[in-house]
Amino acid sequence: MAATWTHDTPFAGAWGDRAEQRPVSLLPGAGVSDSTVYAVFLLLAVVMHHWLLCLLHNKGISVSVARVAMVEMVIYIACVPLLLARLSLRSLITVFVVLGACGVFALLRGGYFDAKAARDLMIPMVFFWAGRSFGQNGRSLDRPLLTIAAVVVVIGLVQAIVPNLFNSLFNTFNYYVSLGGINAASAQVSGQAVTLNGMRPEGIGRTLLPQVLGAQRVSSVFLEPVSLGNFAVILLGWGLAKPWSQWRTSAWFIAAALVCVVLADSRFGFYMTGLLVLLRLTLHGSGHLLGIVFPAIGAISLLLLASFMPSVGDNLLGRMTVSGQFLLGFDQLSLLGLRDFATNFGDMGYAYVFSRFSLLGAALMWLCFYAMPLHDETARRFRTFMSAYMTLILCVSGTSLFALKTAGVMWFALGALSMRKPESEQETEIDIRIP
Repeated sequence: MAATWTHDTPFAGAWGDRAEQRPVSLLPGAGVSDSTVYAVFLLLAVVMHHWLLCLLHNKGISVSVARVAMVEMVIYIACVPLLLARLSLRSLITVFVVLGACGVFALLRGGYFDAKAARDLMIPMVFFWAGRSFGQNGRSLDRPLLTIAAVVVVIGLVQAIVPNLFNSLFNTFNYYVSLGGINAASAQVSGQAVTLNGMRPEGIGRTLLPQVLGAQRVSSVFLEPVSLGNFAVILLGWGLAKPWSQWRTSAWFIAAALVCVVLADSRFGFYMTGLLVLLRLTLHGSGHLLGIVFPAIGAISLLLLASFMPSVGDNLLGRMTVSGQFLLGFDQLSLLGLRDFATNFGDMGYAYVFSRFSLLGAALMWLCFYAMPLHDETARRFRTFMSAYMTLILCVSGTSLFALKTAGVMWFALGALSMRKPESEQETEIDIRIP
């Protein structure tokens, strides 16, 4: 039998806020279990599409930026059944407002249309909307997300145990050379098979379990250890966001996240673990509104560090210093997104955001993010955790926040949680127990 839930229609109230009760199927003839399976395969495609393309590339099927874009488009199209299941006037207006804003920016920039920035905006819109559709009627994302985590961990362990076999099938260095992301001459050793961040430079070395895992950093299905570390933070945030009464379920997500952090040797993930635990212990109720100022705190910290305590080196403080120095050089036109909008800022996330979307546009999007009503403490906690994640990743990384393979999962999860009812109206949830 098809699942039924409250559906926002284009004619239900001026903004689609009022609900009309009618049966709606997530997919034609699909029930709750079918919808969960569909979500699993959709999220697997999100996290694994580069991994599968890399395998094909190593088998002689060349991969280009255009082909990667085509695969991404297929994934977006796969979200359409979820999007149509929750179509409303409000969602349509949002789409047209964003398209209009992109058009205005293109005119102000002399006709320059930033396809990358438009795609970066499309990911949160599509996957948040799809997540809300999935989360209707109290459907939980626990099992799909735990399934994805299990696949990532298992493949990561295989890579760690038999790295030579893994690298022979997934030569990530050649893959990214073919996409133009790196230059073949930048190889650190002859016959290099992993990306440049797949090995710690000499003199720095691996931080977590170097005696056991050696020098290589595991990337699992993400091809880059940085993305595996980011995925670990999302898993950790999901696990820590749950109430203490669901500690058994939380433990699975936290354990998977910590394994991913160690395998990837993710210093960012290690720092975020401490920060998320601190936030979990200290912020409650209205305290979660503090997250609205996280990006401002991050940007001000970069400016202060660059001005008064500059640091040099390929480390956290060194990267933050460089990012802050570039922000200090921004003038009014740069902050309005009318200058430097085509500049590659490397690992400077705030500079990328301000130059592509403008300071005003970024602030408006962030306010919309916090204007979204969340009726459940778990959802509010997860939003706070992801706010901290987004703030810090913009301090040390350029565009990894917008990478589909992790951003798609994060926004889908946020969308699903945004549909949770107040705690008093929820049914008792059953912890996931795996024998």
